[in-house]
Amino acid sequence: MDDNKENQKNAAIYNLLVETKYSWDNYLSLPEYLKNSFEHYHKHVMALEGYVKQKVFENLEISVGLQTKIFEVVIHYLRGEIPAAYDSMKVAFELVENILIQKSAKCIPEFGKFVFKARDQKEKKQPPTSRTDMFHIPFEKRHLVNSQRFSISGIPSIYLGESIYNCYEELQKPALDKFWVSLFHFPQSDGTSKGIKLVDLTFAYQQHKIPLLLHEVIKNEEKYAAVVNNLVNDILLWPLIMACSITCRYPEAPFKQEYIVPQMLYQLCSASGNFNGVKFYSTKLEHLDRSKLQSAMINYALPAQDVKASGYCPILAGQLCLTEPIKAESCCDEEIESKVGYNTTNGLPIISARCDKLKDNETILALDRMTMHFDNLMLEKDLKAFRPLYGYKEDNQISSVPE
Repeated sequence: MDDNKENQKNAAIYNLLVETKYSWDNYLSLPEYLKNSFEHYHKHVMALEGYVKQKVFENLEISVGLQTKIFEVVIHYLRGEIPAAYDSMKVAFELVENILIQKSAKCIPEFGKFVFKARDQKEKKQPPTSRTDMFHIPFEKRHLVNSQRFSISGIPSIYLGESIYNCYEELQKPALDKFWVSLFHFPQSDGTSKGIKLVDLTFAYQQHKIPLLLHEVIKNEEKYAAVVNNLVNDILLWPLIMACSITCRYPEAPFKQEYIVPQMLYQLCSASGNFNGVKFYSTKLEHLDRSKLQSAMINYALPAQDVKASGYCPILAGQLCLTEPIKAESCCDEEIESKVGYNTTNGLPIISARCDKLKDNETILALDRMTMHFDNLMLEKDLKAFRPLYGYKEDNQISSVPE
């Protein structure tokens, strides 16, 4: 394995690559933007050194093939050649499927994952006061399902957020008296059909830096090799992650070109059998303190896995546990506390503690009080508050919350 300082430089090159704003506002077309982005990627790869550069070049069929196939996907789709686009996306997915499987195994903690779901009450509509209101749109109302980044019109999915603030931003900052939130829990996969397995499309910005620095002290060759090989995999994955993270140029338009690649990937994930959801960064992050808020601005998309004529996906309804929804006004007396890493005792993100620009913002403080409400439910070990929608079994109950 190479000199550690060399790999710290490689990690810095990767950080420069991924901190680029993924926007094609200054380009004539999306294909032109992709071509320019891949040229930008190539320059960063050529600047790598030693073992990392060697391993990336040994996997040129992944690196080059991924760029080629993603470009083909967009070109075919924009020409109306949808089957050809899907075939190219299938090849691209298969090139990195093993890397995605390795990354997936590390993205859900042993005790499972706690994330949030929010809905805003629409004008002249009933408030979403029940747990069913917080699930996916029922199959008999699939005509209401819009196209989103990782889902297509008519196919119900559950979109979840790492923080309540994340959900608030994704819903375009609704009025707090119309904003309802539930806390969800999904289990880690145990190698069987149980559990949630995610395609992790988050970029590892600054995540290699500390382990590489620690190696100077700890000198654990096995862990060091794992960090460096993870860096190689993240570099190889970047073209796919970038193509799934492009901000919308026309966010109100019926058709969003930026959704072509992520929507096709989402369909392939469902068909592969190795995954049943996607984890990805919110595109709302760009205007904020990225280093402190990035870990709180993660989205999760889980498609319905068993389609019925009506009701809800029975697989997700039995796997996912969730609380009754609440509004901010029911949490006025909660005291905001942040622990190590700007989180609650149970690891839920506290935004006012992370960002100086937001620390005195009354809306943010209200959202943080909602977060504390759910944290207190976890502290009280009130496991009855977390229940599957239906198909409930005793062994589906959350056995513990993180200490």
